[in-house]
Amino acid sequence: MQHTMKPANLRKAARRGSWGVGRFYFRVQTDNGQIFELYYDRAPKDIDNRKGNWILFQELIEVEEF
Repeated sequence: MQHTMKPANLRKAARRGSWGVGRFYFRVQTDNGQIFELYYDRAPKDIDNRKGNWILFQELIEVEEF
């Protein structure tokens, strides 16, 4: 796709990504100590939802070593 982009658009895409492409992952900890991984999916699912979605990916649990 790089060969079809204008140089100015190529610089913008390299800096912030193409529209609707990619995921941003986060790890958050609640006040009571639970840890979750979530991500923001930039891909639009349909015409009514063009901005993307927040997805709760998983809860992380601390495992004690034996």
